Amino acid sequence: MRRGLFLGCASLLAVAFVSAPVIGQNDAPESLLPPGFNDPAPAPSQAEPPPLPEPGRTIPPPSSPATVQPLDPLPSLAGQEESDAALSEELAALQEQLEAQMALAQALPPGARRSLDLIGPLTEANGGYAASSLGNIGGRYAQTLVRRTGGRLISRWASLGLQRLLLSELNTPQGINGANFAAERAALLLRIGSADGAVRMVQAIDPPAATPRLLDVALTSYVSAADPLGMCPLLPFAGDTAKGKEWQLIRAMCAGFSGEGSSAREQIDRARRQGGMDRIDVVLAEKIVGASLNGRRAVTVQWDDVGQLTRWRFGLALTAGVEPPETLYASADRNYQAWRARAPMASLASRVQAADMAAAMGILSSSDMVDLYGAAFDDIGSDETLRDRMGQLRSAYVAADADDRVSAMEALWTRSDNAFVRYSSHILTAHAAARVAPSKDLVASSDDLIISMVSAGFDTSAARWSNLVPEGSLGWAVLALAAPGRSQLSSSQVSQFFDNDDSADARKSAFLVAGLAGLGRISDGDRDSLADELGIRFGGQSRWISAIRTAASQGNDGLVTLLVAMGMQGNDWSAMTPRQLFHVVSALRTVGRQAEARMIAAEAVSRA
Repeated sequence: MRRGLFLGCASLLAVAFVSAPVIGQNDAPESLLPPGFNDPAPAPSQAEPPPLPEPGRTIPPPSSPATVQPLDPLPSLAGQEESDAALSEELAALQEQLEAQMALAQALPPGARRSLDLIGPLTEANGGYAASSLGNIGGRYAQTLVRRTGGRLISRWASLGLQRLLLSELNTPQGINGANFAAERAALLLRIGSADGAVRMVQAIDPPAATPRLLDVALTSYVSAADPLGMCPLLPFAGDTAKGKEWQLIRAMCAGFSGEGSSAREQIDRARRQGGMDRIDVVLAEKIVGASLNGRRAVTVQWDDVGQLTRWRFGLALTAGVEPPETLYASADRNYQAWRARAPMASLASRVQAADMAAAMGILSSSDMVDLYGAAFDDIGSDETLRDRMGQLRSAYVAADADDRVSAMEALWTRSDNAFVRYSSHILTAHAAARVAPSKDLVASSDDLIISMVSAGFDTSAARWSNLVPEGSLGWAVLALAAPGRSQLSSSQVSQFFDNDDSADARKSAFLVAGLAGLGRISDGDRDSLADELGIRFGGQSRWISAIRTAASQGNDGLVTLLVAMGMQGNDWSAMTPRQLFHVVSALRTVGRQAEARMIAAEAVSRA
């Protein structure tokens, strides 16, 4: 049995769709290595999305090294024959657990079911939004806002905030079924690259309450998370609404893992005879069925004639322990990179390769990236280029001399001209950058060190450089936006940055003015004079501007976060205007989301 298949069934082992992680205690010695190095491969956390920054956030200086707590190793069944007795026991146990899970879902009494009026796995006590944060908007309006927010957000920090909102325990708006609204939230999480977040949202609804819309989104979510067998407990509630070849093959896979091998094989054969799906799609399902205890059938997966990577092919391939060809990843939407980076059944080298895009999208945190690199450090599957990069990251943490640590970071920052890779490299080194003591000798690298720290929310650590960075430099501009507790700046101070701005159409300068104005760190008069100097404007109205200003004035921070995401859609920061950024930052500040406001403003100047 493949490692991917074993891990892909993990959601079946949860009781009543609630996952409870087990945290082991460890008395490991202190180490200067970054967390994750020499640790086993990390499984993506299902607890909550990466944290947003808090004012005053910092990390220990080099004199206080962090304790490394190794994770429990992931189970691996690679190399065992299907006839192996231990594998048979594993499969038997898995099928028993699946049967118990499905029986529990079907027997859930009405009185034990969760309310559809308050839905979401992330409570306010655990960092989620307040239940009333969407205000009193109606169901149709809420559904429209969610559906009109596409899958490409230009801001990593806007994505992080949106993930937190969508996973929060929110009041269901009037006029919409709670399960359907949960489905819309899950679908948006999937569009922005969070497949495991989408699964968590689906799991917030008890199976008996599932609607056709929720079932459709659940199928897509579980497949994208490389866990198609997670659909099995929902099948008894699907009924006649769940039609199509994918549903037929899902039923075959679930039948195989419920001990009904002959039924599973018959459904696979029927799907092949009926046609309507490409051969590869049926073969992948057949391979999963073949790995079940009673469905054994040798299946070979060939990609020669496959010209496109779909969610089905991605999810089923990884579940079956088969890695799709790199050429298919290269031509697929960037969301596949986000899903791939968080798929524990993918190879470590594959996940590291996808980590750059996932981090820039806000799907992987800086700690997630370091954990991945650390786990891959001793992996024999890592190629020489990747091992060199991991060595540079190691040096960024443990080199004895500060110059050597910064030189290692610079090698990572400049390894590619791709904008996503450059920014994700700063995210990767954020913890290392925060451990560098401010020094006049390192001022030449201060711009990148500050950008690196701020990319992961280490605002207070970055602020230690305030007295060293030259006024008007890029690092100074990022700190002017990101540092907590800054007083107002004068127009003459801000305009010093203009001469040092080498961005196209002075976009960094325009975003600096917009961000400072939104944060209230320049006066209205200076804002207007600086805008005139740059040839930009902040006036004018639009339906989006009216909506976000109204939501901010009413204190609905959840609605503001949703509207921020709607206003920050695009392929890159060229899609953003200074006026939009001003209203984004201003609205977030007005509703008390100052940290998010500062991080988005700083990100705009860093990435423009």
